[in-house]
Amino acid sequence: MPRHNRILPLAALLPALALTTACGYLPIGEATAPYEMYHGSTPEPWCAEGEDGYVLSMDSILQGPHFSTGIQCRYSGEQFPREVAEQLPSLADLPRAEDGSEFLANNLTSSPDADIFDAVGWPVRSWVQIGDQEFDLDAPPQRGDWIVVTAPTDADAVLWVEDDGRAQGLDLRTGERVEPVAAYYTGLADTSDILGGFKYEMYFADDPEDGLSCEYNGGDAWRTPWFEGLGWAPEGTVYLSVFTLWCDQIGEYSWNLDPASITLASGEAAEPVDWIETPTDVGLEIRALFVIPDFDSEVTIAFKPVTEAVGTDGRVMAFRDEFAVTEWIAEF
Repeated sequence: MPRHNRILPLAALLPALALTTACGYLPIGEATAPYEMYHGSTPEPWCAEGEDGYVLSMDSILQGPHFSTGIQCRYSGEQFPREVAEQLPSLADLPRAEDGSEFLANNLTSSPDADIFDAVGWPVRSWVQIGDQEFDLDAPPQRGDWIVVTAPTDADAVLWVEDDGRAQGLDLRTGERVEPVAAYYTGLADTSDILGGFKYEMYFADDPEDGLSCEYNGGDAWRTPWFEGLGWAPEGTVYLSVFTLWCDQIGEYSWNLDPASITLASGEAAEPVDWIETPTDVGLEIRALFVIPDFDSEVTIAFKPVTEAVGTDGRVMAFRDEFAVTEWIAEF
């Protein structure tokens, strides 16, 4: 795809002969060519809820693991509406769009609960595509940013944001999402359920007066289409993350868990795709990750410790009884 990296300056030089219009000055006999882009930021949006051009809704917001961007105000036409001209005086003097083309003016925002600093340091790239030409943006769009393009009326005009190699777009004419990651817009992403706790008290087989115990009052399970270190889940699936705590060190004994300790009793996956252990002052945080179908709203999780206790002398202690299964049902 050809690349077009020239972003026009905010001010346009005008010829002396001009005709006054409601939106500024219209140079006689001139027109703004297609395939141009103007980009900047304003402290206030161009419109408020209930006014013409206000289009903000959850359906007009793109979401990814490290960004959020959406369209709050949108205008289109052969010349700038008054609302846009008042906010962008440096562009208000542009001649009307060339015949067969139009201005597409979009004022951007983000999800209300989004952290606008999430994108810092992450591989997020953004650009605008008009037909077969592309205009790179220096940074992911933020609240208050605006994008104005001139596009032929029969050419696609899309704002793209690529997060860790996966791109999603917003149609600059309609606000519709283009190639969206469905999990972010169907209630699947980052939805969690609190899991019950467990309590195990186990004696050693060769020392019935001694043993170990571990108790935790709860964990959680949540789904996400992207996970750090694993990237994007395959199409039609999400990651299920199961979190709990384990007593990995008791007195002289090291008591570690095998990844086979957490399984999905409802059969969505045979084994974890990743097992993350994080030491803390109170034990070992365990996070088991599975790949499951993205339509699952209920998953049964089985926790049965597969473990051994090892003393400081290297002696492996067998347990007298088999561990019972703790079953959790995660509902989303």
